[in-house]
Amino acid sequence: MEFRILGPVEVWEGGRSLHLGGAKQRALLAILLTQANQVVATDRLIELVWPGEPPETAGHSLQVYVSGLRKALEPTHSAGTPHTVLVSQAPGYLIRVGDEDLDASRFQQLVEEGRQAMSERASDLATTKFREALGLWRGVPLADFASQPFYTEGCCFGLGCLLALDAVQHSRRVGP
Repeated sequence: MEFRILGPVEVWEGGRSLHLGGAKQRALLAILLTQANQVVATDRLIELVWPGEPPETAGHSLQVYVSGLRKALEPTHSAGTPHTVLVSQAPGYLIRVGDEDLDASRFQQLVEEGRQAMSERASDLATTKFREALGLWRGVPLADFASQPFYTEGCCFGLGCLLALDAVQHSRRVGP
């Protein structure tokens, strides 16, 4: 499964894009992906999905959105067995994602590999790594949620993109 947040939020499985539901359900996924492999408290999720004054039904609605995402992400899940992707863990939820399965994690790894190559004066390899990292970008990170409070995570990825672009330019000037 491939999770994409370097652009509009998408999940791909077997060469096809998964239907992730409505805006609030996708916002929940986006929040969890910016905090991949970390528990996000239910109260915090409610604050971020319903900025301002959440409705009294927010807790129940959050559970409905979690259920919808689980159906999309684990369509063959058997009742009575634990979920493996979107997991309930006190005091909230976490999404389990391998570094290779999240475009933002792959981006950060490739940028780090590019920096390492630059420090070793392997400018061709550095340029390749930086270009591969930049190739993961499909637009503004978390583009569908630019007006949401949790969007600051997207800004951090944007800074990484600028650093990678600068490094590519630097590697061109320095040469092999």
